[in-house]
Amino acid sequence: MTMLAALLVSAACGPRESESQKQRDANTPAGKAGQVAHRAAVELDKAGRAVGRKLDKAAHDARQGWNEDARKNHDSSK
Repeated sequence: MTMLAALLVSAACGPRESESQKQRDANTPAGKAGQVAHRAAVELDKAGRAVGRKLDKAAHDARQGWNEDARKNHDSSK
């Protein structure tokens, strides 16, 4: 147990990437591809949320139409 705790602490205290290293990594082709992929993921998330809102509204409208039709049928059968 002590050995496992020591390994976890040593891993957490490992070397950290400096800001200048982060900048250099961001300017590599892989870094630029990662940035593009992140932007695409953000845009897809926004689009997915918009579609979800439209589907929720359509489902709400359909349910209201269903209920209105049921009320009309109920009223006309009396």
